Amino acid sequence: MSNNRAPGVASVRPRVVLHYWGRRGGGSLFTLLLAQHLKASQDPVDVFLSLADSNDDMVSFRATGLPILTLERPHLSTLWHAGWRLPKRLRMHANELAMLRPDVVIITMNSPFAWPFIYALQRLGIRVAYVAHDAEPHPGDYAALWQRVTQDLLLKSADQIVVLSKSVAQRVTERIPSTRSKISVLSLESVYPTKRTHLPFCATAGDPIRFLFYGRLLPYKGLDLLGQALAPLRTSPGWQLTIAGSGPLEAEIRHTFSEWPQVELELGWISNERTMTLYSTHHLLLCPYTEASQSGVVAEALSWAMPCLVMPSGALPEQIGFGTAGVVAETVDAASFRRSVQIILEEPGRLAELSSASAKLLIERQSETGWIDLSSNQLI
Repeated sequence: MSNNRAPGVASVRPRVVLHYWGRRGGGSLFTLLLAQHLKASQDPVDVFLSLADSNDDMVSFRATGLPILTLERPHLSTLWHAGWRLPKRLRMHANELAMLRPDVVIITMNSPFAWPFIYALQRLGIRVAYVAHDAEPHPGDYAALWQRVTQDLLLKSADQIVVLSKSVAQRVTERIPSTRSKISVLSLESVYPTKRTHLPFCATAGDPIRFLFYGRLLPYKGLDLLGQALAPLRTSPGWQLTIAGSGPLEAEIRHTFSEWPQVELELGWISNERTMTLYSTHHLLLCPYTEASQSGVVAEALSWAMPCLVMPSGALPEQIGFGTAGVVAETVDAASFRRSVQIILEEPGRLAELSSASAKLLIERQSETGWIDLSSNQLI
């Protein structure tokens, strides 16, 4: 590959490698969006991708036209007999990236073997930034001990840390005070494209308001509170709800909601195509989370100019402009969330106003230059 940098002369175009060795999900989507964001920037950036060869979104990554370097990452089922080759593979891949002479390698989310790989990069003099989406695992999250231990190693070792909300920044520095001097806050929404600027439909007397719950079905998502909040409204006309996602609570969700005539369940992995359909055909995203940092599903909603109804948890209020682009329940409980739902049911005309505000908030955050500054090591 060509290199714009002459010996001893700083590169005119920043060179950045985006690293993610997970298979799919939020980390893969964020990496793809960040790559597209940097590629489309008015300030030119040379972007390279370091991905696991098993990434389910490889077709989308290849469609960007960006150079991709892949690693054959062992899986848990094969680690027992393939693990002995892993240190050599990590060194070889680090050498491949070093040949690109990147200004920075951005680990876009914690993923298997990111924690030893950061040392392989830094031994070669490569600057590494780590994007911490959460300060620590959420209650009921998968592999919580592994997540906590490996992320702490990344946080302590990274040259730069990026967090996606002030709430996460505060929690990270409280847990690991030594990270304070190297943390920067960049909004998650800044890398999301605008998919539309207003809701193309409005609820009328004959058209129910369509609520959407989308994402992983985990205990901290507050689905039990959602059931409690909506139970008194089961006989009320004028609303429908789709619950779409996968996770350990699938059986519980099916038991709670399967007999509700207003509720449609789509339990299991949701394809990208179906995700687009869901966001484009619903009025309001529901986030009854009892614990949160920022949420990728909220960022996605903003890209569709879809308002959100959130609990006052973590960075969720911050993410929707403290009510500018949606509604924030007063307290984290079912009764408060129900009152917020009732406000929308009684005043459906507010949805158009909130949709317009969502689009404006996204434009404001898209104007941030932090990711470009990070790519050229100018972010403080």
